[in-house]
Amino acid sequence: MKKLLTFILAALMLFTTFSLFAFNVNADFPNSEESMNGYENLCLAYTYNRNGASHLGRHTPEDFKPYVAYYDTDGNIKDFFFDSYLFLPCVTKGPSGARIHYDATNPTKAIDWVDYVNDTFSEGTNVDALEVAFGEAKQKLGDPERKAGVVFSILYPAYGQKDFGELGGKTLDFSKLEDRKYAIKWIIDEQIKLYNEGDYQHLDLFGFYWLEEYLVPNGNKQENRQLYIYASEYLHSLGLKFIWIPWYRAEGYKEWKQLGFDISCMQPNMYWQAVPTPNRVEDTVSECKLYGMGTEIEIDGKALVGAEYYNRYLDYLEGGMNKGAMGTVKMYYQDAKSGVYYQAWKSKDPRARSVYDLTYKYAKGTLTQEDIDNNRSPEFELPKDVDWRSKEMPYTATTPYSDGNSIGYQKNNGKELTDGIIGASELDTEWHAFHKSLLDPDGRMSVTVDLGRVYDDLTHFMAHFSHVQNYGIGDPADIKILISEDGENFKQIAAPELQMNDIFCYVTHKTKPVSARYVKFSFINSTQNFVFCSEVLVGAGKAEENVNSGSVADSTPEDSYDNSVGDTQDKNGVIWAVAIGAVVLAAAVCLIFVLKRNKKQ
Repeated sequence: MKKLLTFILAALMLFTTFSLFAFNVNADFPNSEESMNGYENLCLAYTYNRNGASHLGRHTPEDFKPYVAYYDTDGNIKDFFFDSYLFLPCVTKGPSGARIHYDATNPTKAIDWVDYVNDTFSEGTNVDALEVAFGEAKQKLGDPERKAGVVFSILYPAYGQKDFGELGGKTLDFSKLEDRKYAIKWIIDEQIKLYNEGDYQHLDLFGFYWLEEYLVPNGNKQENRQLYIYASEYLHSLGLKFIWIPWYRAEGYKEWKQLGFDISCMQPNMYWQAVPTPNRVEDTVSECKLYGMGTEIEIDGKALVGAEYYNRYLDYLEGGMNKGAMGTVKMYYQDAKSGVYYQAWKSKDPRARSVYDLTYKYAKGTLTQEDIDNNRSPEFELPKDVDWRSKEMPYTATTPYSDGNSIGYQKNNGKELTDGIIGASELDTEWHAFHKSLLDPDGRMSVTVDLGRVYDDLTHFMAHFSHVQNYGIGDPADIKILISEDGENFKQIAAPELQMNDIFCYVTHKTKPVSARYVKFSFINSTQNFVFCSEVLVGAGKAEENVNSGSVADSTPEDSYDNSVGDTQDKNGVIWAVAIGAVVLAAAVCLIFVLKRNKKQ
C-alpha cells in the first residue's frame, strides 16, 4: 500500500511539474543577453511596399535619423535610441500578384521572394541607409565600437503551392516538406550573402524573424511545426537567433520555446479595438511574464492627431512600465515608412512630439508615472447624473453610405447610433456614414430615436460626430433638435452650436424638462461628402442635478452609458496553473497523512 501511494504521489508531482513548465510557466521576462545578444529595443522597419512598379517602402538615411539617435526639441543629438532593427515587408503584393504575407488563395511564388530580398538590400536604401545613419550617429556621439543589431525576415512557404518556381537553380513544389525546408534555407542564406557582400561596419546581424504572426493552419500542422524547428536548428548552427511576434494569444503562443524560438514578443492588439478591453495591456504583460515573453508596443498615425489613440498609446507605455516590461526586451510596431516616431520627431505639435520623447524614455527605462500623468489628454466625456433613455432604443436614419467596400463603417447593422459606443476610430464600425448623395426628401440628413413611450422629464440631448477632416468627412452644419410625442408633429427645441473635441465634435443641449417619445437630430453636410455620426443621446437629469448649470466639460461618464463600454477580459491563463498546484498540494498532504497513519498501524 505504501509503495502504491508513494508512486501516486510521485506521479502527481511529475504531472504538476510538466504542467507548469511545459509552456514556460513562471519563466519570467526574457533575458536580453540570452535571447537577443543583449539588444533590448527592436524597432520594426517595414521596407517592402510595392505599388505597381514602384517601391514605396525604401528607407533613406534621413528616415532612420531619429531612430538611431534621440534628438531633443532643439534638434540636438543627445543619445542613441533603438539598438536593433527588424526588416520586414508591408502587407503588399509581389510581382506575381500574390500577397507577401500568407494568403491561402494566392500564395507567393519564387519571383516574389527574390524581389523582396533584393528590395531589402536595394542600393543606398534600407540596410545601406541604416549603415549610413548609424555610422553618423556613432561619430556624433563618440562611440566608435557600438553597432546596431539587425534582423531579417523569413517568408512562409505555403503548403500545397506546387507552382512556386525556381530558387537557387531548383524548381520547388511546396507539397513536399523538403522543398519547403529548402526555401527557408535559401532565404536565410541569400540574405546572409547579401549582408556579407555589403561589408557593413556599423551593423550586427544577429537573428531572423518568422514573418507569420500565428501558427499558419495551412497544410499539416505537425509538418508546419517541423519547419519552425528546422529553421531554428539551422539558424542556431550559424550562431543566429530565431524571433517571433505573435498576435494576442495566437495559436501556439505558449509553445514558442518548444517551436525553437529564442524570443517571442506578444502583441496586446488593444490599440485597434473598437472598444478597448479594460486592462488589456497590463494583463498581456502579466501573461507574457508568465510564459517568458516580451511585450510589443503598438502605435499608428491616429495617436498623433487624436486624444483617444494618443491615450491608448500611453496605456501601452504605462502598462509596460508598471508591470515590468519596460526593463526587458521590447519590440515596437509603429506603421510603415517613415514611421510614427519619425512623424512625431518632426511634429511642431507638443502632444504629437511627446510620443517621440516618451517612447525614448520607455526604451531607456526612465519613464515615470509623472510623465504619463502630465501628458494624458482629456477625452470626450458624457455628463454625469444622467439617465440615458436612448441607449439601445430603435431609430430611423438617412440611409448610410455603402459601396461594397469592407471598411468598418460600411458594416452597418442599424444599431450604431444608440449602441452606447462613442466613436473613437476614424473609419470603424461605430460610425453611421451619412453621404451627400443619400438625403431625406427635405434635402437634409437626420436620425430619429424612438424612446418607446412618452417621457416628460427629458433634459439632455447630444450627438457625437467625426471631425477627422480626411477621407471626405466633414462637419455637420445647421443642426436642429426636434421633439414629438406622436412621431408626426415635431417641434424644434434647439439649434446647438458644434463644439470641437480633438478629431471629434459634438452638440449638446440641456434644458428644463420637456415631454417627448421621438427625438430628431437634423443637419446638413458642410463642405465634404460625408458626415460621420457615432451616437445620439437623449436623457433625463437626475433630481439633484441643477438643470441651469454646468456643461459636458470636466465631467465624469455616467456608468449607465460609458465611453469605454467593453466586456471584462478573462484572466490570462494563470488560473489553471494555480488550480493544478493547489490540487496537487492538497493531494500530497492527504497522501502523507495516509502514509503516516499506515505506519502507525
